[in-house]
Amino acid sequence: MREETQVMNEETMPPELGPQRPPSGDASAAQGAQGTRWGRWALAAGALTALVVGGVVVARSRASAETVPVVKADVPYVEGKTIVFSEAFRKRAGVELAPVRSMPLVPQLKVVGTVDFDPAHVGAVGTRIRGLVSKLHKLEGERVKQGDVLAEIESAELGEAQAAVTVVGAQREAASLNEKREEDLAAKGLSTAREYEMATATHKEQRALLHAAQQRVKALSGSAGGPFGVYMLRSPLDGTVVERHIFAGQSVESHLIAYRVADLDHLWVDLAVFESHMDAIRKDDRVEITRVGIEADPIPGRVAYVGDVVDPSTRNIEVRIAVENEKRLLRPGQAVNAIIRASGPARTMLAVPSTAITYINGSPTVFVSDGQDRVVPTPVEVGFSDGQHHGITSGLSEGQEVVSSGVFALKSEFYR
Repeated sequence: MREETQVMNEETMPPELGPQRPPSGDASAAQGAQGTRWGRWALAAGALTALVVGGVVVARSRASAETVPVVKADVPYVEGKTIVFSEAFRKRAGVELAPVRSMPLVPQLKVVGTVDFDPAHVGAVGTRIRGLVSKLHKLEGERVKQGDVLAEIESAELGEAQAAVTVVGAQREAASLNEKREEDLAAKGLSTAREYEMATATHKEQRALLHAAQQRVKALSGSAGGPFGVYMLRSPLDGTVVERHIFAGQSVESHLIAYRVADLDHLWVDLAVFESHMDAIRKDDRVEITRVGIEADPIPGRVAYVGDVVDPSTRNIEVRIAVENEKRLLRPGQAVNAIIRASGPARTMLAVPSTAITYINGSPTVFVSDGQDRVVPTPVEVGFSDGQHHGITSGLSEGQEVVSSGVFALKSEFYR
């Protein structure tokens, strides 16, 4: 019975795995061949088992994938020109509506400007004469008082003028003595009246020449008691040296601006305001100045000047803001942002909250309500703002409702 079973197993094996009888007389070779055949059969059986297990895993994976539910994202979608969103999205994004209504607005203008010197608190110091810079007394950044010497310039022209004063002064003194002598002689009858009159006229002439010579020295910024032939450049006001254009040993001409001195406690901010807003701005209107790129409290100012001429190329007018700068928060040439609290007459127009306006492709746009949880993006033309509301000149009608809160979230979800 055991032999029959063995024969049947051998018959059912694949030919390559079936029993192979070794040649007689080689028992070791027969045992090695039989081990090789059984190893091959084991490998084939393992591969078949792996295929079966893999198939079961794939089948289970497919079954699991088919049973996972698909969750639809709760985001706005478009129906024609209308954006539709769910109540859950409205609550999550904080979408709120506000009416379009007609109301009086006084503009609050936001303008970019540049800090400049206040003309009433800045002075330029010129050389006024030809000469050689012999000494510098003050450099940039130094504080000075009115009349302080900034630099010394040796000038032959000034030396000649001072010498003329000395010569003419001596001649006037001689003429004065001669006039007195002729007066005494005339009183004693030893001189004629004509000689006395000529002596008096000569004295007057010499006085006039002396005065002219002194005025010339003064015009050259020299002084009778100062160094001979040395011109003293002096500060015209209390302030800070902000510019210097001369050096020791430099030859200068009479038209050179050598120094600029400014009182930096008082500055101006130059603004360019579009002509449509010029009627709303008044002198002494309040202004808030903020420095570009610097987070800090605004610096107060006031409108000091509103230009009378419109630039034909830009259609802007010049507006200057006076700012007190004791804390040195501003510097001339610095870029700033300015908010003008205009006090001009109010204008009645359609308006929406400033938060309702967004920009899509560079155009101002509002989301107009079209029913429950439905809005339509609507381009508009905007006027000026009072800081809380924005005027609308075209695109809306009174009584419509627009999204005033949650605009950014709605735009971000839809215009990704």
